[in-house]
Amino acid sequence: MPTVHEAIDAAITEVTDARKRVSSIKSVQVKNVDAVASLKATAQTWFYTHKPFVMAAAPVLDLAAVDQHYTTVLNSTAKHAAKKTYLDALKDAKTALVAARTAALVTPPAAPVANADDLAPDFSPLAGNPEMRDILTRRWHECAKCVKADAHLAAIVMMGGLLEALFVARANAMTDKKPLLAAKAAPDDPKTGKKMDYQKWMLESYINVGLELTWITALGKTLADTLKEYRNYVHPAKELKHGITLGLNDSSLLWPVTKGMVYQLLKSVKP
Repeated sequence: MPTVHEAIDAAITEVTDARKRVSSIKSVQVKNVDAVASLKATAQTWFYTHKPFVMAAAPVLDLAAVDQHYTTVLNSTAKHAAKKTYLDALKDAKTALVAARTAALVTPPAAPVANADDLAPDFSPLAGNPEMRDILTRRWHECAKCVKADAHLAAIVMMGGLLEALFVARANAMTDKKPLLAAKAAPDDPKTGKKMDYQKWMLESYINVGLELTWITALGKTLADTLKEYRNYVHPAKELKHGITLGLNDSSLLWPVTKGMVYQLLKSVKP
């Protein structure tokens, strides 16, 4: 596992290299598919790889500014953003990373608290039924156990199942279901042409509607989409086709993502 400074240094190198690549682009907008994919990977590597290590070792370190600039890069990859947008965001990300590296020198190391981060949250805002709360709590703990037991595919499948269950619970928590079915991202029933019953939606539809109804953020949607894609490796044919073998780096990085999504959904319920 890298140290805080190694993780931040790696991120600084990546944004520096990314900025050099963008600088060499001749057009005003960045449209090249490979260039956009490379920029997206740079941002995702921060959120999925470097940031979890930094947070684990220095949880009080303020990374808000770093996250903000990487989010600008990530969101820009969804459109034909201007070259200057990327150059400015990458420059600001590097400045924020350097500041975070300096702050880490005086940040006390994290106190070892066993399993504190794996304690299940209070699911009552989404599940009034005590039996359902118990089920959700058990599934939360099972996700954590699978990660620690090196059952990485099982862990990711459990994470996707937990997230989908909470999206359904969030929909059930709505007194008025009209905004849910009126959402542009709500899927149509292919047989009737009308809006499909939300309890029959796939996770992808919940994620898209969740963003539209502000249950989750734009970054949250991007992370949830990634978890959804990794969960699909439960199908052996897809694993064989893509040559993907899931390991600790996958499950241990997607677990914080899942937890973050859970807290976004819990916070979206009005008290």
